[in-house]
Amino acid sequence: MISFQINNKSEGTFNMWVITVYGKNDVQMFEFDNQEEAKESFKKIKGSKVLTEVIYYNDFDSELIEEAYINSKVS
Repeated sequence: MISFQINNKSEGTFNMWVITVYGKNDVQMFEFDNQEEAKESFKKIKGSKVLTEVIYYNDFDSELIEEAYINSKVS
């Protein structure tokens, strides 16, 4: 099941967070509605893992996309 959270900063933008866990023989993905829940789960999961914020743009406003790119960060 995919859950979306409407981002209050701009209309037409939906966010979700995904944890991808790489096992010896498989890959598992977990989806979250909010960043806090995703970060707490990320701390508890053992092994090789990646936390990703997924942003969907419904209006394809180039200024919104540029703003999100500028504000994105890798940690």
